[in-house]
Amino acid sequence: MSPTAHVVYGGAAAAVIYPAAGAYSLVFWAASFLIDLDHYFDYVYHNGFTDLSFRKMFDYHNALDAFWFNPAFLNIEMFHTVEVMLPLYLLTAWTGSALLLAVFFGFVFHIALDMVYLYRNGIFFMRAYSITEYFMRMRAIKEKGYRPEEILEAVFSDINGRDKRA
Repeated sequence: MSPTAHVVYGGAAAAVIYPAAGAYSLVFWAASFLIDLDHYFDYVYHNGFTDLSFRKMFDYHNALDAFWFNPAFLNIEMFHTVEVMLPLYLLTAWTGSALLLAVFFGFVFHIALDMVYLYRNGIFFMRAYSITEYFMRMRAIKEKGYRPEEILEAVFSDINGRDKRA
């Protein structure tokens, strides 16, 4: 789902909950799209911390779309995992913080939208929802003889080639 869609849907949901949540609805709204900062960290990690460009991060993720149905492709977005969400939930419950509650539900709202989008596009399982799941599935992919690193090489070749043509 596009960042714009997340901003719009999150804004609509924030407007609906505003009467009950007040200013915390703005926290919910911000959390509902800022969770995607992990896409940026994913890009920076995969390019070896050599390029910090937000524009190229969008190019990178758009180029990955071409590999959705490739059996060597598996995606993970760290902030979207149970290993992040469960501690956030527990911290929220332990502290009783309305701020953390708004962040938590903003993240949940975002992840739910992502899951609907992935399901509708027939790619629900191209994303790992757990760090443990990611490593287990990645090992299985490699044991089948696939080379996931070739996808990253192709994507970076594509986006770097675009820069040279521009």
